[in-house]
Amino acid sequence: MGQLEGLQNNTNPKWWRDAGLRRLVFWQSCILVSQMTVGYDESVIGSLQTMQPWTEDMGNPSSSDLGLITAILFVGGVVGAFFASSLADRYGRRSSIAFGSFLCILGTALQSAAQGKGMFIGGRFVIGLGTSFTISAGPSLLNELSHPRMRGQIASTFNVLWYVGAIVASWLTFGTGHLTSTWSWRIPSIVQGAPSVFVIISTIFMPESPRFLYARGRTDEALAVLAEYHANGDYTDPLVTGELSQIAAALEVDRVNAAISWRRILASRPNRRRLAVVLAVAVLALWSGQSAFSYYFSQILTSVGITSTNAQTGINGGMQIWNLFCSITGVILAERIGRRPLWLISFVGMLAANIPFTIAAARYAAEGSPAAGYVTVVFMFLYNAAFNIACNPLVYAYPAEILPYNIRTKGLGLFLVVADALLVWNSYVNPIALERIGFWMFVCYAGFLAVAIGIIWKWFPETKSMTLEELADLFADDKEIIGVECGSQSDKDEGKVTVVPKGDVLEGKRMDE
Repeated sequence: MGQLEGLQNNTNPKWWRDAGLRRLVFWQSCILVSQMTVGYDESVIGSLQTMQPWTEDMGNPSSSDLGLITAILFVGGVVGAFFASSLADRYGRRSSIAFGSFLCILGTALQSAAQGKGMFIGGRFVIGLGTSFTISAGPSLLNELSHPRMRGQIASTFNVLWYVGAIVASWLTFGTGHLTSTWSWRIPSIVQGAPSVFVIISTIFMPESPRFLYARGRTDEALAVLAEYHANGDYTDPLVTGELSQIAAALEVDRVNAAISWRRILASRPNRRRLAVVLAVAVLALWSGQSAFSYYFSQILTSVGITSTNAQTGINGGMQIWNLFCSITGVILAERIGRRPLWLISFVGMLAANIPFTIAAARYAAEGSPAAGYVTVVFMFLYNAAFNIACNPLVYAYPAEILPYNIRTKGLGLFLVVADALLVWNSYVNPIALERIGFWMFVCYAGFLAVAIGIIWKWFPETKSMTLEELADLFADDKEIIGVECGSQSDKDEGKVTVVPKGDVLEGKRMDE
């Protein structure tokens, strides 16, 4: 809780025994459901590739076609990310989540009714558009609604329900995979829209971000949200007044948060450092090699002699349950040992699993040894375990933590552009690389993992047990807190600006003091 620690608060220390915190956790859980759509998609598209009816309906797609079918979702994500932050900043986090959920429902309808490859691809593009809005606004709202003592663990759960979606998809397709009609793949496609239907309904009733409300001049509403969910309706609660003071002081640094330009953002050295770390998270997580297991497990298993639909979908279903367990472990560890150690454990673990996995895959390719094939499956599970211990809970939580309010949705939008662009690349390259060079692809990933460990060691900061307003000070220079000059526009044009000293905002000083 940082500077808020020790303030009296009208809540029970155990959230499940407190009415206000239970309601807050419920609404935050509704936000988490939006990520089920993405997890469902990653699992279902891999499973559909094992089904003969889907293959026939898609015109027996080549490896290049499979790359396009998979990648088009992320192309939609790249396009949507350019608009997602503007919607969230102007109309609110809830509106952005609702709009994204609507697009996901529309895309699901198109995908499920597809009469060929083109319509199926079009539906996936629209789903990708939708997820860019939910992923941009979801982590922001989750962080900004959180009670200070619960923020760390709640924020790190955003991506965990990804695997709940993946589990539902993997076991549903395990069942429908026995069908010989077109419904073997249409039923899983229809079910993909269910999380979005739930989320779009819940956004009607869930609270808006108090930071967004305050930034838009709706101070009374911001106070009401904090009082209701952080103090059971006590407007004079010391923690609530302390939170509101922190929010007010931090937002005072720039009264036009939603209109801040990229030029001004990049002119600030602290903001450049923040964005560098945010982009590093995207690159390191998505080029770690794990995405090949997720979207192309069918080809990987086939390459080591495991070819039946039952065996492949069964292994996939078991792996998703394993991944969920590992992700929950990561959520627990994030607040206990900190973010930085967790990142290091994750990437060291992936490198340690990559080497024996690659050796076993090479042995199978050379000798056709069934034992080597089974060993690759074991290390696929260990590779996923290492990935999910940090990359699942922290991949959205960590960027949202280190970005201050005035650039949070813009920074997350940039994160999504880069992440989805990398996923487009992965989607095209991985199936072709698996077909052309096989296990050598993972040799390349091993080299990248070694570089990633060095980057994390040198540049990733610790964010454990800090409030969002205190995290705004994390990268600040001695004379800068969040990289925005203070003063009127005319003063700025004449070069007469006030620079807020580091620490003053968090101590509650105003710009004119």
